[in-house]
Amino acid sequence: MAALLAVGALVTTGCSDGDKAAPVPTRAVSESSAPGQLTVKVGSTEDMPAVTITGATVRPGADGEGELAMVVHNDSSIPEHLVMISSSVMGGSVLKAPGNGGTVPPVGVLLPPGSSATFGTQDGYHVVLQHLNVPSGAKEVPVSVLFARLGMVQLKAIAGEKQG
Repeated sequence: MAALLAVGALVTTGCSDGDKAAPVPTRAVSESSAPGQLTVKVGSTEDMPAVTITGATVRPGADGEGELAMVVHNDSSIPEHLVMISSSVMGGSVLKAPGNGGTVPPVGVLLPPGSSATFGTQDGYHVVLQHLNVPSGAKEVPVSVLFARLGMVQLKAIAGEKQG
């Protein structure tokens, strides 16, 4: 990630007008001390990507699958898409939309400016975690969340009790 930011800085600086270097967006990550929460911002203005994730909890099921519950809030004035969830303790994940079909478009879950999406409730979105293998006694689970504009962010979800 640092290498990508460095390349972005070189490209942006090379494209600037005159002697003034164009500002390079930098990612400022502000994490709370509690697992399951994360705020990520790029730059310091409202028109840059920014999201807050709260209540991130992995709920293992009895069948080797599980679910990720969380609330994702788009803190910026531009749309964002949650594209993918991954973790070292699972084989894959499936995003499901509320409703009959449950199909999420390939671009992911749309987060309009100022909106929130709730995952893991009866009427909300779902993240099905496949081939989940949370170590016994684990209190936290590493989770990677890919956003279309913001990119990949890492958080530590709370390891919930096994369901069923």
